[in-house]
Amino acid sequence: MVRTLLGLSVSSGLEGVDATAVRVEGLGLDLTPRIAAAPRIAFPPAVRDVLRASAASLTPAPPEFLRAVADTVVFAARQALSKAAVSPRDTFAAGILEPNRPAASVPIDWPEVAERVAEQTGITTLHGFADRDRATGGSGRPITAAADFLLFRDAAESRLLIHLGAAASVLFVPAGGTVSTAFGFEVGPGNQLLDAILFNGTRGKELPASVGKHAVQGRCLEPLLARWAEHPHLTRTPPKTVHAEAFGRSFLLAAFDAVRQLNASLPDLLCTATHLAARAIGGGCRFALMKPDGPRRVVLSGGGVRNGFLWQLVAKQFNDSVERTESVGVPALSRNAAAAAVLAALTCDGVAGNLPVLTGATGGRLLGHICPGDGRNWARCAAWLADQTGEYPRSNWAA
Repeated sequence: MVRTLLGLSVSSGLEGVDATAVRVEGLGLDLTPRIAAAPRIAFPPAVRDVLRASAASLTPAPPEFLRAVADTVVFAARQALSKAAVSPRDTFAAGILEPNRPAASVPIDWPEVAERVAEQTGITTLHGFADRDRATGGSGRPITAAADFLLFRDAAESRLLIHLGAAASVLFVPAGGTVSTAFGFEVGPGNQLLDAILFNGTRGKELPASVGKHAVQGRCLEPLLARWAEHPHLTRTPPKTVHAEAFGRSFLLAAFDAVRQLNASLPDLLCTATHLAARAIGGGCRFALMKPDGPRRVVLSGGGVRNGFLWQLVAKQFNDSVERTESVGVPALSRNAAAAAVLAALTCDGVAGNLPVLTGATGGRLLGHICPGDGRNWARCAAWLADQTGEYPRSNWAA
């Protein structure tokens, strides 16, 4: 049976919503996902301005903000289904993956957004996938590892997935391996640090899209980069995730102070921070577990693929042999949205979606909070859930 699921996520630069219609065939860890459509819908300027200001200074959002965000998410969902030529009535379920940022910095009530999606589309919607992992002692990241394994696995070719999101993360998917052989972690800072430097350095006058343009005009401050290379996160061994404050406000203040002492410029700081991100990725991928005997393809995803300077520096870490994830069937800007759809499918199939060995959780768990859709859709989902989880076979657990 082929099912269509909808995946939704917010881009790491907070510009808009990625929506992905995913057709899946099979059940649980045997399912095969295929991307049918993957549009990106930009937030209205007023919403984008509130998000950017809040991410930098924790500014409270106006009351009408949540409704505008939810309306954008709903519109993105409808656009994805329209492009995939699927009606909401024929859509099995939807998944929402919240931004990988400190919860307080993005003033969005995601449970209410999910309720609005379910209400306005009639599709049963799952959200908060990381919550259950954290409840069992995990970090909640990388919460998409099992879904990424299903999206990118290949019988003959090992794949190294590099996600240039709010934080930079890596995941190695060995050729012909099982989900338990996937290995990955958050290697270091990503777009969140670069965007924050640009936002604070220009007092909010420049958009995240211009980070690379400014960075390439600067010079790498080697003394500062050497100091950053001793950061506690970079020297720890995996599994590990980037703590909310690891490269947060204190790091930013110290960075700007260092630039003033070195009589350097904002482009110099952006250039140095971009070098830091690229070197963290290169260093994190030198583990023996990520070096197969056979061929290995390196593919990049996330908003950072649009940063030409960051792309160039990352490519040098791998002898210029990197590609966008489109080369293996997943749009680079929609990887998280696609993973949200697959995570929703795993939960509906009664399969744990987290990998405890990577997140630190005490065990595999069904993930997500469920917002029932309309009567017809929920009856179908409820019957499916009851059928798949009746005996909850441990052989289907992701870990």
